[in-house]
Amino acid sequence: MGADLGAMAEEFDRVPLTVHGVHLLVLQAGTVTQEHRERPTEHCGLLFALRGEAIVRLAQASCELKPGKAVHCAYGRKLEIRVGAEEFEGILIQYLPNKGPEMLHSLRYMPTDFELEPGEDEGLFGLLRLLCLVSRQPMPVSTASVRIGKLQQRILKETFRLSGLHSKAKTGTAERRHQADITIESLSDLFNKTAFIVEDVIRMTLSPGSRLGEYRLSKNGFLFAVRGQAIIRFREKEYGLEPGVVCHGPEGEQIVLTQRGGEEFEYYLIHYRFCGQHEAEAWAEEMPGDFVLRPGMQPRIMELLERLHQTAAMPGKLANLRRKELFLSILGEAFVACQSGLFSPRQLEAVERAIGYIHTHYAEPLTLEHLARLQGMSARQFSYLFHKNIGMRPIDYVIQYRIRRAREILATAGQQPIGEVAALVGYDDPQYFSRVFKRHTGMSPREARLPRTTTGVDNHPSFIE
Repeated sequence: MGADLGAMAEEFDRVPLTVHGVHLLVLQAGTVTQEHRERPTEHCGLLFALRGEAIVRLAQASCELKPGKAVHCAYGRKLEIRVGAEEFEGILIQYLPNKGPEMLHSLRYMPTDFELEPGEDEGLFGLLRLLCLVSRQPMPVSTASVRIGKLQQRILKETFRLSGLHSKAKTGTAERRHQADITIESLSDLFNKTAFIVEDVIRMTLSPGSRLGEYRLSKNGFLFAVRGQAIIRFREKEYGLEPGVVCHGPEGEQIVLTQRGGEEFEYYLIHYRFCGQHEAEAWAEEMPGDFVLRPGMQPRIMELLERLHQTAAMPGKLANLRRKELFLSILGEAFVACQSGLFSPRQLEAVERAIGYIHTHYAEPLTLEHLARLQGMSARQFSYLFHKNIGMRPIDYVIQYRIRRAREILATAGQQPIGEVAALVGYDDPQYFSRVFKRHTGMSPREARLPRTTTGVDNHPSFIE
């Protein structure tokens, strides 16, 4: 279906449509809809899932519908929706060509059932909810028709655009995630361990139709697109640039930057260089020269870019330090957003819930299987998700949190027996607890207590004169 998305989008853009209904569906768990099980539909319909999961049966076929997916139901179909174990929420848009259902015979896609996968995009979800709200507002029929029609066109264009992006990115999902994680991890490690200097920060705009040709990068550079669209071409690759996209180019690389669309293209270009030959060689060995990151539009990054640009003109060593601090903050925000973007909001919420549960129940027996089951996942799936977001396996996180709590207890609990401290943080065996504690802290639990004087009095400053 991915190869036909362009033609499909063209057909929906070319054929004038009339919206005959916008319905917010909230169906309880286990519901099986009855309305169209026997009576065929009188419109075409596009059903978007916002929350929960369901199985949609169309004629002899069925498809799984969950957040981030949409299904198109052709005119005259018998339709059944079977809701899963959680409440399902979706928005159904019913439509027909302006010339009526008879026009469907001359079309290719509208008379068919198909699935789309735009992903869990908050912008699209916002348009859908707005359409639902506008359709319920009291207003003249002509006004309502115009407003609803415009919103429907925006929703369709955005749905096809996002589905196209998702389709291109879908090949080898696990491999793509692994590669993206490696890139973010490697970048984070590289900028963490090597010395570098921020050379300059340039803010530029390209007017419609303009082109920056055969420009050679004087230093390594990150280009942050903030407004409009452009194409950047390197010797062997080219990338599309739009707000929320970050492109990196290496020192000495020739680029061609071409504005596209009706709006001027605005961007920040941050030049930096590594301080020594070793650092430059490490970059050449560990990372590709040109690449693109997609953190999305992050208000915090926009704020930091503006502050960095203001600081760039200030002289002095303190200003240099401030530039480096802001640059690292920008990279940190971008890397975190890229890594988070590999997972859906529901998956990220699952990790947050798991962490909250660990912080509350760390003194109880905790296993990977138990933590995964609480989030409705397999142990393998949960472990992968947790590790990619937090940087360590779930049980390693449990151990580290327990050790942290043990250190706090030891620092404040006086001569409380080690066995009691162990039990308070979830260990039945004091000796095993002591081994784990020393492995993670480099000292025994007894050594971790606050220093004491030879008289046995706590070595705190006295407030009594």
